[in-house]
Amino acid sequence: MSVLVMIVSAAAIIFFVKFGLLHGIDHIANAMSWSAKSRGQVTGYATSVPELVCLVSAGLAGVWEAGLWNIASSNIINSGLMLCAVLFYRQFNELLNVRFIDEIGFASLAVLVPILLMHFGLDQQWYLVPILLGFFVIYRFVDRKVNRISIETDGGIETTEEPVGSLPFGIILGISALIAIAIAGMFLGDATADVVEQMGVSPEIAGWILGVVTSIPELVSFFAIYAASKRAGKSQSLNDTQEALDNLTGSNMANVSIVYPIGLAAYLLAQMFVAG
Repeated sequence: MSVLVMIVSAAAIIFFVKFGLLHGIDHIANAMSWSAKSRGQVTGYATSVPELVCLVSAGLAGVWEAGLWNIASSNIINSGLMLCAVLFYRQFNELLNVRFIDEIGFASLAVLVPILLMHFGLDQQWYLVPILLGFFVIYRFVDRKVNRISIETDGGIETTEEPVGSLPFGIILGISALIAIAIAGMFLGDATADVVEQMGVSPEIAGWILGVVTSIPELVSFFAIYAASKRAGKSQSLNDTQEALDNLTGSNMANVSIVYPIGLAAYLLAQMFVAG
């Protein structure tokens, strides 16, 4: 029964991300004429919501390691999925453009950080909370400095027709989806704990299973970005790779420097209350 609840909850999270949260972001982005870079970053942050819900729920349910492996595996899988999309649409050479060096660098660092912390047994230290949040601040600072020119000249979203979006509808849809995702995540965290404890599944395996599931929104968004660019006849404009890379980097960095410290803080506070 726990496995069924785990599968249904994960499927519900994917559904609400894809058809609720991402659609809400589309409306907001179109209404506000966001650049490809901004759109990619916000989409990346949004697709990290499942990891946030899973980590907090898993930690509070007593299976912190499974939740953390969800983050580590998600970042690895996200990077692999991005590469698959690039290869499928034959735009690998665009990754070699110096314009993308900071996105690729931060996306790679975000893969290494949780793995190294777990390897050295430092993944539950309280001081990681401010350090990892500071890591996100550094990422945003460097991103703005390195990409200042491209951000200022990129302009709005390039499409063959006038983008249509409703800002109020996008906000309402996005908030509603977040609430639904949070509820589904509570069930997912409890079910994951039951699977680990009752069925003898190791936290690492449970984390990788969650990682595969919570990376599906990134899979959808990566391929959707390149498909839309191809339909518009703008596959060589670099905007598609810019958006996809910022999606990847935003998601990986959000997992490590927002989701991780928030989840760790919740876990440590829960441990204090239990001990007290």
